[in-house]
Amino acid sequence: MKRLAKRYFNGIAFASALLFLFAASSPAQEKSAHGEDAGQQAASPASPGAEQAALAKLAGDYDRVVRFLGPGAAGMPSFKGTAKFSVVLGGRFLMEESTDTVMGRKVDALRIYGYNNATNHYEMARMYTMSTAITMMTGTSSDGGKTIEYSGSTDNLGASRSPLHAKLRIINDDEFEVTMSTTGDDGKDAPFQSTTYTRKK
Repeated sequence: MKRLAKRYFNGIAFASALLFLFAASSPAQEKSAHGEDAGQQAASPASPGAEQAALAKLAGDYDRVVRFLGPGAAGMPSFKGTAKFSVVLGGRFLMEESTDTVMGRKVDALRIYGYNNATNHYEMARMYTMSTAITMMTGTSSDGGKTIEYSGSTDNLGASRSPLHAKLRIINDDEFEVTMSTTGDDGKDAPFQSTTYTRKK
């Protein structure tokens, strides 16, 4: 009789443990004040959300016009090229492949755009055929992604690293602009390049 009782209580304890583990691993079903399941209130860091969806809207083929800015660029012509934006890795990132002709020389570039859910920052990696470096930049936006301000740094040959800034500004559904700048000798932001993207029809 004692053995039977011991088995009975052991079985209850085992079943209770299973029930606890199942409940802990299942999303909560209580409704929040907004009518959402508690398990749905926080998006997974690995899943694309609103910021990634906004970047994905830039996907498509574009004409590029590159203009150099600043005192030394006076009288310089603009340069033309093309770009293809593709959504990759299940909507998590936006990849840009561009080709320009600058002063008679072909320049290819690759850029990866994303939004890091864990840090709440935009991120960008820049590469092109004028260098073997990968330039990493992080950014923020105060208007829902219509304007993104990126910051990073770049290496100078035989010198220290220089600040690098990029401002991505969406003009409309078919046009946006990226302005590159650094910090001038006076400590102020000094734009040196502007690229306008116009979606091909």
